Amino acid sequence: MTNPVVPVAVARHRHGGRFLVAATACLFALGLTCLVFVWTPGGQAFDGALLPLSERGASYQQDTPLLGPAKAVLAVFGDELVLGVVLLAAVLLGRRAWTSVAAVGVVLGSVAAARVLKEVVVRPELGVVGSSAHNSFPSGHVAVATALVLAFVLVLPPAVRWWALVPGVPVVVVVGASTMVTGWHRLSDLVGGVLVASALHCLAAAALADDRAPSAARDDS
Repeated sequence: MTNPVVPVAVARHRHGGRFLVAATACLFALGLTCLVFVWTPGGQAFDGALLPLSERGASYQQDTPLLGPAKAVLAVFGDELVLGVVLLAAVLLGRRAWTSVAAVGVVLGSVAAARVLKEVVVRPELGVVGSSAHNSFPSGHVAVATALVLAFVLVLPPAVRWWALVPGVPVVVVVGASTMVTGWHRLSDLVGGVLVASALHCLAAAALADDRAPSAARDDS
């Protein structure tokens, strides 16, 4: 007689393994983004072309009617009380205690990782016209916005995760665009912020493989 525990264990192992592979891919992409856009003249020039200095002087803040709305968006996503309320909502939706803990870990870990990387990553002066040696990689605002969306993905059942992704993805895009309009971040910083949060989400999902295992496999047990 076949032991039903074996296929369940195999399913869980494979499910967690896929997330570990995804986390590794995100970390590799994070390193590659930093290598290309922070440490090469071509990458710095590309970022600079998308975020030119303002005509008013040595500032990347753009002369556009969108500047006011962009600052308002960033004020909201820089408000710890607002972010705390959104994270609390994700925690309360958690079906299991460890799922809620993982959601909090993804958000707080993303914030911490973005801050640490901005401190340790050195942006060299490579003689690129219009480029600054000031490091802003990765974006903390984009990292936390992405992490909050992915926190809801962690705690929601698979059938309704689109409730978080459909409104969440545009929110992340708006936050990222706002950091560029205000001159806070380059495009590569935005990509870096998304990858930081995505890597931590995949690691959390791998750790929660028991919850993520296919329902059919669990029913067989």
